[in-house]
Amino acid sequence: MAERIYPTGENATFERTDLCRVKLTMQDGTVYENLEPRRLFPVRAHSQYITLLDEGGHEIGIIRDLAELAPDSRRAVEECLEQYYLVPVITEILGVTDRAGALTWHVNTDRGEVIFRIRNRHADVKLLYGTNRVLLRDADDNRYEIPDLTQLDKKSQKFLFYYI
Repeated sequence: MAERIYPTGENATFERTDLCRVKLTMQDGTVYENLEPRRLFPVRAHSQYITLLDEGGHEIGIIRDLAELAPDSRRAVEECLEQYYLVPVITEILGVTDRAGALTWHVNTDRGEVIFRIRNRHADVKLLYGTNRVLLRDADDNRYEIPDLTQLDKKSQKFLFYYI
């Protein structure tokens, strides 16, 4: 098993090669192709502890903090992460219907109007501890975010408070 590497701005450069893939060139000339950056802690640490997976899904390294990378390298990794973790932001809740325990949400997001189903409100609607941030997961495993529930209009807050 190869030793895990820890790329920084001093020993590595990244280049985006695909929608969610990068090429890593180490200072010693070693090149790693088709790496997929993924957050180890996607909810709490957006820019820290980014794992680098090869085509077989094996971890070859970890970026401890994106701030340690050169600006072009950081941008390449961030663009991949943005594509992989594409999470629409809910701006308004238009309605919620409950049919036999299955909730259907009708919302406006930063990407347009969406209707989605949630199977289990206790598992799939989460208020993050110590924050006003809410994460929702639909029946198809898509995720939605409300960055600050206090910024929603009163009608939307009323719908949300009933289900969190």
